[in-house]
Amino acid sequence: MEGLAEHRMPAPAHSAPSTASTQEPTTPAHLPSPPATTPSSTTRKRKPQIRFSAEMDTVLLQEVLAHNPFEAGRGSKTAAWAQIADAVGVDARRCREHCGLLVAGFKSKIAASEKASGVVESHTEMDDLLANVAELAAEEEERKAEKTAEKEAKERDNERADGMRDEAMKGMKKRKTKGDILPALIEHVRERDEFNREIAIRTVANEENRLALERERLELEKKERAAFIQLLGS
Repeated sequence: MEGLAEHRMPAPAHSAPSTASTQEPTTPAHLPSPPATTPSSTTRKRKPQIRFSAEMDTVLLQEVLAHNPFEAGRGSKTAAWAQIADAVGVDARRCREHCGLLVAGFKSKIAASEKASGVVESHTEMDDLLANVAELAAEEEERKAEKTAEKEAKERDNERADGMRDEAMKGMKKRKTKGDILPALIEHVRERDEFNREIAIRTVANEENRLALERERLELEKKERAAFIQLLGS
C-alpha cells in the first residue's frame, strides 16, 4: 500500500478561468483597420446649398446680357456660362438653372399682371434686366425654329425632286421604243435642271435677305446692350 501511495499522481492545480470567450475579436496585425464611420460622414460629401441673393441675381443677369450665352454655339455657349459663373462665384450649371428660374418667374408675373388688370405694372431695375434676358432667350428660340423650318423645307424639296425623278423613270420603263425613251429623258433632265435652278435662286435670295437682316438686328442689339450695361454701371 505504501508503494502505491508513493506513485500517486499529484492533484492538478486549479487554472485561472479562461477569458477568451469574453474578449472582443481584434483585427489581425497584417490587415488595415476599417475606417471609422460617423453619422456626419455622408453629409460632409454633399455640396452646400447655394442661395442666390438679390445682389447675386443682379450680377448674374448683367453678365448674361454681356455674354449672351443663348446665341453662342455649342462650345462657345459653355465658355460663356463659365465666364458668367466666374463673375457670380457659383458654378455654371447652377447659374444656368437659376437664370432659367428667374426668367420663368418673370414671365409668370407679367402674365398674371396682364390677366388681372390688363396693364403691366411699372418695372423695377430687376424687371428690366429680366425683360432683356427673356428677349435674348426668345430670339434664340426663334432662330432655332427658323433653322428647323429651313431644314424641313429643304428635305421636302429633295423629296419632291426624288419623286419627279422616280415618276420619270417609271414612265421611261413603260415605253418600249428608243424613239420614245430619248425625248422623255431629255424632258426629264430639262425639268430637273429648271427645278434645281429655281430652288437655288430662291435659297440664295432668302439667305442673303436673312443674313442682312440678322446682321442689322445683331448690331442694334449689341448697341442697346452696351448702352444698358453702361447705364447700370453709372
